[in-house]
This record gives sequence, structure tokens and C-alpha cells, in this order.
Amino acid sequence: MKDELEHAESRLREFHRCYEMTHLLCISCGRALPEGAKKCHPCRNVSLLRKYCTEETRVAEYFAVLRKVELWPTRVPFGQSSTADIAFRFACAKVDLKHNCAAGKGCPLIVVLESLLGKISQIQGSVEGFCLLCVRHVEDWRHDTRCFHKS
Repeated sequence: MKDELEHAESRLREFHRCYEMTHLLCISCGRALPEGAKKCHPCRNVSLLRKYCTEETRVAEYFAVLRKVELWPTRVPFGQSSTADIAFRFACAKVDLKHNCAAGKGCPLIVVLESLLGKISQIQGSVEGFCLLCVRHVEDWRHDTRCFHKS
């Protein structure tokens, strides 16, 4: 799962096309504003620029959403979390991503994240876990011990 997360960045960098986004950017304070905004009310700036979905902004948004769901940096979640928990965090990343550009569902960020979720689901399905009943109740339990209550 960690390898897939890291490989997704290189896949994002393969797409060089830019797309217009529905937000404007305040050049004074950096806030993203709705498309029809005439000025940034908090700082009263009227110089607003169109925001673009580029290779660099997609990578930045990708890592921002990973940080939000605590999948980046990778050393903590992948060293301490179950595969189910990590898969859940990836699913949360998809929900938390608030990306909206002219490419719609064809945006490389959306496409790569969808592909990543599919791969994570496959990985999770192929992981064989331990029976917690056996771990708790078998005194000489080892990782290769067969489950005592299943056939």
C-alpha cells in the first residue's frame, strides 16, 4: 500500500496539461474564492487571479489530502495501522478531496486517486489476517498457527 501511495505521485507527474479551476485566487492573502467574487473580503484585495489545475498543484493537493487523513508522512501510519485502517484512510482521502477543475472526472488527480483506491482494495482483499480468538486463547500461538475453531 505504501508503494502504491508513493507511486501515485509519479503517475500524477506524467500529466502535463493544465485546466481552469472554478475558483479565483487572492494574490494578497492566498485565499481561494468563489468564481463570481469581485474582491477578497478578509483582506479587501480586488486583484483576483484565475486558479489552475497543473501538474504541481495536483501533486500538492494529493499530499495535502494524504496529510489530512494521516497517511503522509508514511512512517507512522504504515508502521502502526492495520490494512483495514489504512484502506479506510484512503477512502476518506477521496471524500475529503475538494478538487474541481474543467477536466471534471477526467482530471488526472481524480483518475489517479480512483486507480489508487482500486489497487488498495485489491491489496486489502489479498491480505490474510490472524484470528483474534486464536491469538487470545491459544497459549503457544505463533503466526503460522492454524485457527483452532474453524475447519
